[in-house]
Amino acid sequence: MDRTSSDSQLLDRIFETSPTGLVVLAPEGEITRCNDRAEQLLGLEESEIEGKRYVEPEWTFTDEDGNPVPESAHPFVRVRDSGGPIFGQVYRMERPHADPIVVSISGAPITADGTVTRIVFAFEDITERRERERELEVMTRQLEVLNRVVRHDIRNEMAVVLGSIETAADRVSDPDTITNLERAQQAGDHVVSITKTARDLMEVVTATEPPELDPIQVAPILEEEVAMVREGNPDATVRIEGSIPSVSVRGTELLDSVFRNLLSNAVDHSDQEAPTVTVSASVQDDRLRVSVADDGPGIPEAQKWSIFGKGDRGLESDGTGIGLYLVENLVTQFGGDVWVEDNEPRGAVFVVELDIVE
Repeated sequence: MDRTSSDSQLLDRIFETSPTGLVVLAPEGEITRCNDRAEQLLGLEESEIEGKRYVEPEWTFTDEDGNPVPESAHPFVRVRDSGGPIFGQVYRMERPHADPIVVSISGAPITADGTVTRIVFAFEDITERRERERELEVMTRQLEVLNRVVRHDIRNEMAVVLGSIETAADRVSDPDTITNLERAQQAGDHVVSITKTARDLMEVVTATEPPELDPIQVAPILEEEVAMVREGNPDATVRIEGSIPSVSVRGTELLDSVFRNLLSNAVDHSDQEAPTVTVSASVQDDRLRVSVADDGPGIPEAQKWSIFGKGDRGLESDGTGIGLYLVENLVTQFGGDVWVEDNEPRGAVFVVELDIVE
Protein backbone atom coordinates (compact mmCIF):
# COMPACT_ATOMS: atom_id res chain seq x y z
CA MET A 1 0.00 0.00 0.00
CA ASP A 2 1.48 3.35 -1.03
CA ARG A 3 1.50 6.38 1.26
CA THR A 4 -1.21 8.20 -0.67
CA SER A 5 -3.60 5.29 -0.20
CA SER A 6 -2.65 4.98 3.47
CA ASP A 7 -3.25 8.71 4.08
CA SER A 8 -6.59 8.50 2.31
CA GLN A 9 -7.71 5.62 4.51
CA LEU A 10 -6.58 7.52 7.61
CA LEU A 11 -8.60 10.59 6.58
CA ASP A 12 -11.61 8.39 5.92
CA ARG A 13 -11.25 6.86 9.37
CA ILE A 14 -10.96 10.28 11.00
CA PHE A 15 -14.03 11.46 9.11
CA GLU A 16 -16.15 8.50 10.20
CA THR A 17 -15.08 8.49 13.86
CA SER A 18 -15.18 12.25 14.43
CA PRO A 19 -17.24 13.16 17.55
CA THR A 20 -18.51 16.16 15.54
CA GLY A 21 -21.14 15.77 12.86
CA LEU A 22 -19.59 16.20 9.40
CA VAL A 23 -21.49 16.74 6.14
CA VAL A 24 -20.03 17.31 2.68
CA LEU A 25 -22.05 19.03 -0.05
CA ALA A 26 -21.53 19.65 -3.73
CA PRO A 27 -21.50 23.31 -4.86
CA GLU A 28 -25.07 22.85 -6.10
CA GLY A 29 -26.20 21.98 -2.58
CA GLU A 30 -26.48 18.20 -2.80
CA ILE A 31 -25.19 16.16 0.16
CA THR A 32 -22.52 13.74 -1.00
CA ARG A 33 -21.30 12.36 2.29
CA CYS A 34 -21.92 12.37 6.03
CA ASN A 35 -20.43 10.61 9.03
CA ASP A 36 -21.99 8.54 11.82
CA ARG A 37 -22.27 11.47 14.20
CA ALA A 38 -24.16 13.48 11.57
CA GLU A 39 -26.65 10.59 11.26
CA GLN A 40 -27.18 10.68 15.03
CA LEU A 41 -27.68 14.45 15.13
CA LEU A 42 -30.03 14.50 12.15
CA GLY A 43 -31.96 11.48 13.42
CA LEU A 44 -31.70 9.80 10.01
CA GLU A 45 -29.83 6.97 8.32
CA GLU A 46 -27.05 7.72 5.82
CA SER A 47 -29.27 6.54 2.96
CA GLU A 48 -31.88 9.09 4.03
CA ILE A 49 -29.35 11.93 4.06
CA GLU A 50 -27.03 11.51 1.10
CA GLY A 51 -28.42 12.74 -2.19
CA LYS A 52 -30.70 15.27 -0.52
CA ARG A 53 -30.22 19.01 -0.76
CA TYR A 54 -29.31 21.44 1.98
CA VAL A 55 -32.97 22.47 2.31
CA GLU A 56 -35.23 19.53 3.07
CA PRO A 57 -38.33 18.86 5.21
CA GLU A 58 -36.24 16.46 7.31
CA TRP A 59 -34.24 19.35 8.78
CA THR A 60 -35.18 22.99 9.13
CA PHE A 61 -32.93 25.71 10.51
CA THR A 62 -34.42 28.51 12.61
CA ASP A 63 -32.95 30.99 15.05
CA GLU A 64 -32.86 29.95 18.71
CA ASP A 65 -36.34 31.34 19.31
CA GLY A 66 -37.81 29.24 16.49
CA ASN A 67 -38.14 32.04 13.96
CA PRO A 68 -37.52 31.06 10.30
CA VAL A 69 -34.06 31.76 8.89
CA PRO A 70 -34.12 33.53 5.51
CA GLU A 71 -32.48 31.76 2.58
CA SER A 72 -29.54 34.19 2.60
CA ALA A 73 -28.79 33.33 6.25
CA HIS A 74 -28.70 29.55 5.71
CA PRO A 75 -25.19 28.28 6.56
CA PHE A 76 -24.75 26.61 3.15
CA VAL A 77 -25.79 29.74 1.27
CA ARG A 78 -23.51 31.94 3.39
CA VAL A 79 -20.44 29.84 2.61
CA ARG A 80 -21.37 29.32 -1.04
CA ASP A 81 -22.04 33.00 -1.75
CA SER A 82 -19.13 34.42 0.27
CA GLY A 83 -16.57 31.80 -0.73
CA GLY A 84 -15.26 31.95 2.82
CA PRO A 85 -15.72 30.01 6.06
CA ILE A 86 -18.16 30.52 8.93
CA PHE A 87 -17.42 29.57 12.52
CA GLY A 88 -19.61 28.72 15.47
CA GLN A 89 -22.90 29.94 14.03
CA VAL A 90 -25.80 28.93 16.28
CA TYR A 91 -29.11 27.64 14.92
CA ARG A 92 -32.07 25.69 16.17
CA MET A 93 -32.52 22.57 14.04
CA GLU A 94 -36.04 21.18 13.75
CA ARG A 95 -36.14 17.43 13.12
CA PRO A 96 -39.47 15.72 12.32
CA HIS A 97 -38.22 12.36 13.59
CA ALA A 98 -36.58 13.66 16.76
CA ASP A 99 -36.67 16.54 19.23
CA PRO A 100 -35.26 19.86 17.99
CA ILE A 101 -31.71 20.68 19.05
CA VAL A 102 -29.51 23.76 19.16
CA VAL A 103 -26.42 23.32 17.00
CA SER A 104 -23.20 25.21 16.48
CA ILE A 105 -22.20 25.07 12.82
CA SER A 106 -18.89 25.81 11.13
CA GLY A 107 -18.32 25.45 7.40
CA ALA A 108 -15.70 26.06 4.74
CA PRO A 109 -15.32 25.61 0.98
CA ILE A 110 -12.84 23.16 -0.51
CA THR A 111 -11.29 24.55 -3.66
CA ALA A 112 -9.20 23.20 -6.53
CA ASP A 113 -7.56 25.59 -8.99
CA GLY A 114 -9.67 28.42 -7.61
CA THR A 115 -12.96 26.56 -8.07
CA VAL A 116 -15.16 25.39 -5.18
CA THR A 117 -15.50 21.62 -5.50
CA ARG A 118 -17.06 20.79 -2.14
CA ILE A 119 -18.36 22.54 0.97
CA VAL A 120 -17.85 20.80 4.30
CA PHE A 121 -19.80 21.53 7.47
CA ALA A 122 -19.13 20.50 11.05
CA PHE A 123 -21.90 20.78 13.58
CA GLU A 124 -22.33 19.82 17.21
CA ASP A 125 -25.26 19.62 19.59
CA ILE A 126 -24.99 22.44 22.15
CA THR A 127 -28.55 22.18 23.49
CA GLU A 128 -27.51 21.31 27.05
CA ARG A 129 -24.80 23.97 27.06
CA ARG A 130 -27.25 26.65 25.94
CA GLU A 131 -29.74 25.56 28.59
CA ARG A 132 -27.05 25.85 31.25
CA GLU A 133 -26.09 29.27 29.92
CA ARG A 134 -29.70 30.43 30.09
CA GLU A 135 -30.02 29.07 33.62
CA LEU A 136 -26.87 30.96 34.58
CA GLU A 137 -28.26 34.13 33.05
CA VAL A 138 -31.41 33.76 35.14
CA MET A 139 -29.38 33.03 38.26
CA THR A 140 -27.19 36.05 37.59
CA ARG A 141 -30.22 38.31 37.30
CA GLN A 142 -31.62 36.87 40.52
CA LEU A 143 -28.29 37.41 42.28
CA GLU A 144 -28.23 40.99 41.07
CA VAL A 145 -31.67 41.55 42.60
CA LEU A 146 -30.55 39.87 45.82
CA ASN A 147 -27.43 42.01 45.78
CA ARG A 148 -29.54 45.16 45.69
CA VAL A 149 -31.65 43.85 48.57
CA VAL A 150 -28.54 43.05 50.63
CA ARG A 151 -26.77 46.30 49.82
CA HIS A 152 -29.69 48.61 50.45
CA ASP A 153 -32.79 47.16 52.08
CA ILE A 154 -31.23 44.90 54.72
CA ARG A 155 -28.42 47.29 55.62
CA ASN A 156 -30.78 50.25 55.85
CA GLU A 157 -33.14 48.33 58.13
CA MET A 158 -30.23 47.13 60.28
CA ALA A 159 -29.07 50.72 60.66
CA VAL A 160 -32.49 51.53 62.13
CA VAL A 161 -32.35 48.47 64.42
CA LEU A 162 -28.85 49.27 65.70
CA GLY A 163 -29.71 52.91 66.22
CA SER A 164 -32.78 51.94 68.25
CA ILE A 165 -30.73 49.51 70.35
CA GLU A 166 -28.15 52.20 71.07
CA THR A 167 -30.88 54.67 72.09
CA ALA A 168 -32.54 52.11 74.34
CA ALA A 169 -29.24 51.20 75.98
CA ASP A 170 -28.75 54.81 77.03
CA ARG A 171 -32.12 54.87 78.79
CA VAL A 172 -32.07 51.69 80.86
CA SER A 173 -30.23 50.77 84.02
CA ASP A 174 -31.32 47.18 84.63
CA PRO A 175 -28.18 44.97 84.24
CA ASP A 176 -30.04 42.08 82.58
CA THR A 177 -31.65 44.42 80.07
CA ILE A 178 -28.30 46.03 79.30
CA THR A 179 -26.77 42.59 78.76
CA ASN A 180 -29.56 41.62 76.38
CA LEU A 181 -29.18 44.88 74.44
CA GLU A 182 -25.43 44.31 74.16
CA ARG A 183 -26.07 40.85 72.74
CA ALA A 184 -28.57 42.31 70.28
CA GLN A 185 -26.02 44.94 69.31
CA GLN A 186 -23.37 42.28 68.66
CA ALA A 187 -25.82 40.20 66.63
CA GLY A 188 -26.81 43.26 64.61
CA ASP A 189 -23.18 44.14 63.94
CA HIS A 190 -22.62 40.56 62.80
CA VAL A 191 -25.56 40.77 60.39
CA VAL A 192 -24.10 43.95 58.89
CA SER A 193 -20.74 42.17 58.51
CA ILE A 194 -22.45 39.25 56.77
CA THR A 195 -24.21 41.59 54.36
CA LYS A 196 -20.86 43.16 53.45
CA THR A 197 -19.39 39.75 52.73
CA ALA A 198 -22.45 38.63 50.78
CA ARG A 199 -22.38 41.86 48.78
CA ASP A 200 -18.72 41.39 47.89
CA LEU A 201 -19.23 37.72 47.00
CA MET A 202 -22.14 38.53 44.71
CA GLU A 203 -20.05 41.18 43.00
CA VAL A 204 -17.44 38.51 42.30
CA VAL A 205 -19.75 35.72 41.12
CA THR A 206 -21.92 37.93 38.91
CA ALA A 207 -18.97 39.51 37.09
CA THR A 208 -19.01 38.68 33.39
CA GLU A 209 -15.37 39.60 32.76
CA PRO A 210 -12.13 39.28 34.74
CA PRO A 211 -11.56 42.32 36.96
CA GLU A 212 -9.08 45.02 36.01
CA LEU A 213 -6.22 44.82 38.51
CA ASP A 214 -4.54 47.97 39.78
CA PRO A 215 -1.70 48.69 42.21
CA ILE A 216 -3.18 48.83 45.74
CA GLN A 217 -1.31 50.08 48.81
CA VAL A 218 -1.65 47.35 51.42
CA ALA A 219 -0.56 48.94 54.72
CA PRO A 220 -3.39 51.53 55.05
CA ILE A 221 -6.04 48.94 54.17
CA LEU A 222 -4.71 46.27 56.52
CA GLU A 223 -4.26 48.72 59.40
CA GLU A 224 -7.80 50.04 58.95
CA GLU A 225 -9.30 46.54 58.91
CA VAL A 226 -7.37 45.63 62.07
CA ALA A 227 -8.69 48.77 63.78
CA MET A 228 -12.28 47.97 62.76
CA VAL A 229 -12.08 44.39 64.06
CA ARG A 230 -10.63 45.67 67.34
CA GLU A 231 -13.50 48.13 67.70
CA GLY A 232 -16.13 45.51 66.95
CA ASN A 233 -14.59 42.89 69.27
CA PRO A 234 -13.49 44.60 72.50
CA ASP A 235 -12.83 41.25 74.23
CA ALA A 236 -10.32 40.21 71.57
CA THR A 237 -6.69 41.23 71.21
CA VAL A 238 -5.90 41.99 67.58
CA ARG A 239 -2.36 43.19 67.04
CA ILE A 240 0.11 43.85 64.25
CA GLU A 241 3.51 42.30 64.83
CA GLY A 242 6.28 44.48 63.40
CA SER A 243 5.45 46.84 60.57
CA ILE A 244 3.53 46.37 57.35
CA PRO A 245 5.87 46.81 54.33
CA SER A 246 5.08 49.93 52.33
CA VAL A 247 4.35 48.15 49.05
CA SER A 248 1.54 47.90 46.51
CA VAL A 249 0.05 44.66 45.27
CA ARG A 250 -2.02 43.76 42.25
CA GLY A 251 -5.71 43.80 43.18
CA THR A 252 -9.02 45.65 43.24
CA GLU A 253 -10.99 47.70 45.73
CA LEU A 254 -12.19 44.40 47.22
CA LEU A 255 -8.75 43.73 48.72
CA ASP A 256 -10.07 45.06 52.04
CA SER A 257 -12.64 42.24 52.01
CA VAL A 258 -9.83 39.67 51.98
CA PHE A 259 -8.29 41.01 55.18
CA ARG A 260 -11.64 41.79 56.85
CA ASN A 261 -12.87 38.23 56.39
CA LEU A 262 -9.64 36.61 57.52
CA LEU A 263 -9.57 38.76 60.67
CA SER A 264 -13.26 38.24 61.42
CA ASN A 265 -12.91 34.51 60.83
CA ALA A 266 -10.01 34.34 63.30
CA VAL A 267 -12.09 36.02 66.01
CA ASP A 268 -15.49 34.48 65.31
CA HIS A 269 -14.27 30.88 65.25
CA SER A 270 -12.10 31.10 68.34
CA ASP A 271 -12.89 28.93 71.35
CA GLN A 272 -11.21 31.43 73.67
CA GLU A 273 -13.15 33.94 75.81
CA ALA A 274 -10.57 36.55 74.89
CA PRO A 275 -9.12 35.56 71.48
CA THR A 276 -5.71 36.75 70.36
CA VAL A 277 -5.07 37.41 66.68
CA THR A 278 -1.63 38.38 65.39
CA VAL A 279 -1.09 39.93 61.97
CA SER A 280 2.32 40.03 60.31
CA ALA A 281 3.59 40.80 56.83
CA SER A 282 6.85 40.39 54.94
CA VAL A 283 8.26 40.59 51.42
CA GLN A 284 9.50 37.35 49.86
CA ASP A 285 10.64 37.01 46.24
CA ASP A 286 8.63 39.97 44.87
CA ARG A 287 5.55 38.85 46.77
CA LEU A 288 3.91 40.21 49.87
CA ARG A 289 3.05 37.56 52.44
CA VAL A 290 0.41 38.48 55.03
CA SER A 291 -0.24 36.06 57.89
CA VAL A 292 -3.22 36.09 60.25
CA ALA A 293 -2.52 33.83 63.24
CA ASP A 294 -5.06 32.89 65.92
CA ASP A 295 -5.06 30.87 69.13
CA GLY A 296 -8.27 28.98 68.40
CA PRO A 297 -8.89 25.26 67.91
CA GLY A 298 -6.97 25.07 64.62
CA ILE A 299 -7.93 23.41 61.35
CA PRO A 300 -7.86 19.60 61.01
CA GLU A 301 -5.42 18.41 58.36
CA ALA A 302 -8.20 16.85 56.31
CA GLN A 303 -10.00 20.20 56.06
CA LYS A 304 -7.07 22.41 55.09
CA TRP A 305 -7.81 22.01 51.39
CA SER A 306 -11.59 22.25 51.61
CA ILE A 307 -11.71 25.10 54.15
CA PHE A 308 -11.78 27.67 51.33
CA GLY A 309 -14.34 25.76 49.30
CA LYS A 310 -11.73 24.68 46.76
CA GLY A 311 -12.68 21.94 44.32
CA ASP A 312 -16.01 21.02 42.76
CA ARG A 313 -18.13 21.30 45.90
CA GLY A 314 -17.42 24.97 46.57
CA LEU A 315 -19.43 26.24 49.53
CA GLU A 316 -20.62 22.68 50.23
CA SER A 317 -17.11 21.68 51.24
CA ASP A 318 -16.66 20.75 54.90
CA GLY A 319 -15.85 23.70 57.10
CA THR A 320 -16.32 26.32 54.41
CA GLY A 321 -17.77 29.69 55.39
CA ILE A 322 -18.93 32.33 52.95
CA GLY A 323 -16.10 34.62 54.08
CA LEU A 324 -13.33 32.13 53.37
CA TYR A 325 -14.94 31.19 50.06
CA LEU A 326 -14.88 34.87 49.10
CA VAL A 327 -11.25 35.19 50.22
CA GLU A 328 -10.16 32.30 48.00
CA ASN A 329 -12.06 33.68 45.00
CA LEU A 330 -10.63 37.17 45.37
CA VAL A 331 -7.05 36.07 45.97
CA THR A 332 -7.25 33.81 42.91
CA GLN A 333 -8.55 36.73 40.84
CA PHE A 334 -5.59 38.79 42.02
CA GLY A 335 -3.16 36.08 40.89
CA GLY A 336 -2.17 35.24 44.46
CA ASP A 337 -2.30 32.24 46.78
CA VAL A 338 -3.98 31.56 50.11
CA TRP A 339 -3.56 28.63 52.45
CA VAL A 340 -3.75 27.65 56.12
CA GLU A 341 -1.02 26.32 58.42
CA ASP A 342 -0.83 25.17 62.03
CA ASN A 343 -0.01 27.78 64.66
CA GLU A 344 2.14 27.00 67.68
CA PRO A 345 1.29 26.03 70.34
CA ARG A 346 -2.32 26.01 69.04
CA GLY A 347 -4.50 27.66 66.47
CA ALA A 348 -4.25 28.34 62.76
CA VAL A 349 -2.33 30.72 60.52
CA PHE A 350 -4.04 31.93 57.35
CA VAL A 351 -1.47 33.06 54.80
CA VAL A 352 -2.07 35.24 51.74
CA GLU A 353 0.58 35.90 49.09
CA LEU A 354 0.11 38.63 46.48
CA ASP A 355 2.31 39.96 43.68
CA ILE A 356 4.08 43.22 44.43
CA VAL A 357 3.91 45.92 41.75
CA GLU A 358 5.86 49.13 41.42
